[in-house]
Amino acid sequence: MIVAVKKDLFPEVITVGFVSATLVGRSATSWIYRFIRNRIDWLREAAGYKNAAHISRAHLPRFLNQPDWAALNCLIEQHFGTRIERDNNKERAAPDGKTLRGTVKSGDRQSVVLGVTHGGGKVVAYGCRRGNKSSEIPAVRELLKQTGLDRQKVSLDAHHCSPPTTSRIDRNGGLYLIQVKGNQSILEEQRRSPESSGEVLGAHVEHDKANGRLTTRHASVFSMNSLKIDKRRRDSGIKCLTAVKRETFEFSTKKTSFETSCYISDIPVDINCGQQVAGETAQAIRGHRGVEADNCIRDKTFREDYVKTKYGNQAQIMARLRELAMALIRGTKTKNFQEKIDNFMDCPENLITALKHANFL
Repeated sequence: MIVAVKKDLFPEVITVGFVSATLVGRSATSWIYRFIRNRIDWLREAAGYKNAAHISRAHLPRFLNQPDWAALNCLIEQHFGTRIERDNNKERAAPDGKTLRGTVKSGDRQSVVLGVTHGGGKVVAYGCRRGNKSSEIPAVRELLKQTGLDRQKVSLDAHHCSPPTTSRIDRNGGLYLIQVKGNQSILEEQRRSPESSGEVLGAHVEHDKANGRLTTRHASVFSMNSLKIDKRRRDSGIKCLTAVKRETFEFSTKKTSFETSCYISDIPVDINCGQQVAGETAQAIRGHRGVEADNCIRDKTFREDYVKTKYGNQAQIMARLRELAMALIRGTKTKNFQEKIDNFMDCPENLITALKHANFL
């Protein structure tokens, strides 16, 4: 997986050093290097290589550019990863992409593709890609295929509302929930038909007071079985439409705003189960934001967008090891990542205990 240039430079020591540095809030390559240099005696003992040399600052980026990404990802998943089990109807995942903005080399746009569970924010699928935003569509499709998420419950952003994606999920027995926007003109027109007919099969209302605002969400479910679906989407198994009307009151301005969004799904619906489907889809629509919360942790807590990398593969490797560190923190059952990082920084013995508990050391 990793080929060391020096005979006394052990990959295990660098890996333990990188992950440990990340767990105490070090994000930039220079910061990680200094952590490895300053804690080399501890790292030698932790990794079991007492004669290991510490890596130079100039060599660290080249070292991180060497690993085979797929092999590293497979190794991490084998020992630390968790995936949604087949036919587990309790968990839904949200696949999405995230650009790694710190790559210095011009035109070398690196990104990661994640599958994040609703609510818990646990990453159950991980992939990498290169290119612009449009390349995310086939990358997510490949992630669904490789990880088996196309056989599970998934929620997707509007730009993934493409027949190859929806038909693949429906064909493999999965259940999708995808937002429909104006760029899907034919589908947008078709979704207005059941919504305007008023034939509501189920409804769900919930209220949420947070961040200085009160939000009321009205979710209504309609059947799309009677509609003549566009030829390209006949294999997608579209069965229901969920329309969500949000009413938001801002306490500071005393103003109320309104917003309506619509989502299609291959979840079967009729008058008998309409109420249940309305509650399920409403919960899934809110849960889909979990992947955005994961991206926020990467940027705000681990400063991923600010980490400069010289090589494309280096950016991918660092992102994967960073995700491993996040998984180790999640294993402590904490709800506040920054608080846990501060705890590891102030109490090194707690860091060692957590790493040993996760069988990382």
